[in-house]
Amino acid sequence: MGFLGKIFGSTATVIKLRKAIDQQRYADANILADELIQQELSTSEREEVATLQATAGDSLAQLNLNEALGLLRNGNTERAQEHLHLAQQQAYGDKLKNQIEQTLAMEQEELEALTADNNSSCSSCSSTLTKLDLDEISFDDQDCQLELILTSYPPALATRYAAKGIDFKTAFLLTHAGKDEQALPLWQQLDDPERDDLYWFEIGSLLARMGEFDDAKTALETALTKNPQLLLAVEALVSVFISNEEYPLAQTKLLQLLKIGGDPAFCHAQLTFLNFQQHAYDIAANHARQALAAGNTETTFVLLAANIFEHVGALDETENVLKMIPATGCGGNINPPLAEFWLRHKLHLSEILDTFNAACREDPDNPRWQLRVAQTYIARGWNKDGAKLLQKVVDDPRLEPEHTAEAVALLDKF
Repeated sequence: MGFLGKIFGSTATVIKLRKAIDQQRYADANILADELIQQELSTSEREEVATLQATAGDSLAQLNLNEALGLLRNGNTERAQEHLHLAQQQAYGDKLKNQIEQTLAMEQEELEALTADNNSSCSSCSSTLTKLDLDEISFDDQDCQLELILTSYPPALATRYAAKGIDFKTAFLLTHAGKDEQALPLWQQLDDPERDDLYWFEIGSLLARMGEFDDAKTALETALTKNPQLLLAVEALVSVFISNEEYPLAQTKLLQLLKIGGDPAFCHAQLTFLNFQQHAYDIAANHARQALAAGNTETTFVLLAANIFEHVGALDETENVLKMIPATGCGGNINPPLAEFWLRHKLHLSEILDTFNAACREDPDNPRWQLRVAQTYIARGWNKDGAKLLQKVVDDPRLEPEHTAEAVALLDKF
């Protein structure tokens, strides 16, 4: 599957995290960010994950602070304290932390005045899914969890989930808590009246996360038989096809999804990947352009698009796309992928040398950047210094095989 990941899968991607933030699914975003932190990320991706996790944390903390204030107005001090302590754990911003601490420090007289004001509390309870054990919380707490999750769903879909029975809701919450093995038996025990399109979508997505692709396809196709307009099920089915390398089926579904209003950023990015896999580079480039125009700026997709544009000779597009990646660290305004592109085409050699030297300082355990410095030296005509550095780096076991091949090929010229 590679860079795109599964939209429903347990493997987090930055684009999934960004989408969760955009949809205000802050509890889900927190889980995704925690997964991403454990993965190998580029510096720019790691910084974006940190920023998005802070956004999710502050949003959840604000929800809990608002709920606490409402509970305090109604005189429910004990429950309000729970929300405030949870908000303390979630908050990132100093201003928000101070507000929470000030609320916790309120004197009894202030609490009584707040209660006398008697404004009603907000309707949503804001505990995060990962902080609670579903075996230990009440039905009311489950409803609060569900309400928080569904705030990001389209209203019609949220209404349908909210109307489900307690067993469906419990399985759903376990799924959102990442407890698929606990959730599966509950899903399987649901009675026939509950087995509608949403049921088959949920269980199909769960089975896909567990790698049971054939059963997942059956479940998702059942969901679409019951409701052909359930776009979530179409997207999930496409991801199963791609995970299982059934590219023609995936392409057919993606084109159908576009016709019925599917997310163009998602669809065209997937079509880019499919055509790239099949070496249909011109077609892949056209889909990449459409995905970018639709707002897909996830770093790994941008790198794929740049690779395709360079392959088809669209060098101006390649450069413009690579400039979308933020520069980090001490290397000025040039990100390493852009610097490497300029190196390949012998452009702006003085500027990129600064970038590669900065990368050597910031990532000293990665000999790739020493190789880039050596290549830049040689591109500038500093052959003696370049060859000396190449000799040093060529035998480094940490160098990726393709980079070792570059070093060997360049040394052969001396």
